[in-house]
Amino acid sequence: MSHAPSPLPDALDHAVLTTQEALAAGVSRSRLRRDDLRTLAPGLWARNDRSVTERAIVAALCRRDPGAFAAGLTAARLWGFPLPGVFAEQVTEAPKQSRVVDGRVSHRPGRNSVDGRIHMARHGARPRETALLRWSLLTCPVVLLEDRRGKLPTVRLTSRVRTFLDLGAQISVDALIAIGDHLVRRPRPEFEGRAEPYATLSELRAAVDTYRGRGARRLREAVAQVRMSSDSPPETALRLAMVAAGLPEPLANAAVVQEIEGGELVDLGEPDLHWPQWKVVLEHEGPTHLERKQLSRDVTRGDRRMDAGWVELRTTSDDLRYGCRRAVERARRELLRAGWSPERDRPHSGQVPTSRSVA
Repeated sequence: MSHAPSPLPDALDHAVLTTQEALAAGVSRSRLRRDDLRTLAPGLWARNDRSVTERAIVAALCRRDPGAFAAGLTAARLWGFPLPGVFAEQVTEAPKQSRVVDGRVSHRPGRNSVDGRIHMARHGARPRETALLRWSLLTCPVVLLEDRRGKLPTVRLTSRVRTFLDLGAQISVDALIAIGDHLVRRPRPEFEGRAEPYATLSELRAAVDTYRGRGARRLREAVAQVRMSSDSPPETALRLAMVAAGLPEPLANAAVVQEIEGGELVDLGEPDLHWPQWKVVLEHEGPTHLERKQLSRDVTRGDRRMDAGWVELRTTSDDLRYGCRRAVERARRELLRAGWSPERDRPHSGQVPTSRSVA
């Protein structure tokens, strides 16, 4: 009859620990093989009484190797980039992508497939890859990501801008634009606790202009369409879909002030998207807009816009399907009603909307 394993030392309170840490704390190798621990990769163990996250695994690798840091999609997830679909899912176990090549097991995916492992990098010698870990040699600055609340482990990773560059060969142009919008958008200090964007548009353009790695052309195409006024990936998707469908590019989150009789200026808010020339507004309804107080404010604002002669369209997640087709058709219909002409009002090449409109 097997006995319950002895408690691990308090010094090993990490969700993921290394063999070196365990041995240094007086834990024997045989104790590591007990059923309250499981192997993630050679020299890497997960506690079954803890929730294992990708960040916890990266933190253990950083503790084991002072020269190691997260890169690529792993760094993007740690930074909280708005990645599309499966790319946003954290990796906590080895993906089923191993295959036999020339009689040897290869953990790299097939051609034109994205590597689904945790992506780590070093400046010097590259460790052996495993079914869970992909390693690269990168020469670039590394930064620390700390949790101000002290609840999440500290990790090393590539900077936000460098991480953006490393994604150029892995995700689509539209996905890169959404991340670019996320990096350069104007934060709302009252909600986010920061007053500066993660990067300026000029910084992003300069980084892409000098980048010569894989995906450079795709990055340049994406940055040309990045706007500092988009507040969320759905807003970016809607804006790009409108332009792709031949509609004029809308302004995003720009203040609308209308002069009424007597010279008084009426504040009509900052619509998610709007076309000032045709007085058409589009608001995308995320989860927060279903709260009672916010819903009341939205209705009052909509009435004020209607009184001022504006048309307000409201979209939900259903309108984002099939390339935002339904949202595009609704916007097209209202723009045509308001007098927009696809031929007469075609924008000049390179024209970029301004950040404020006055009706």
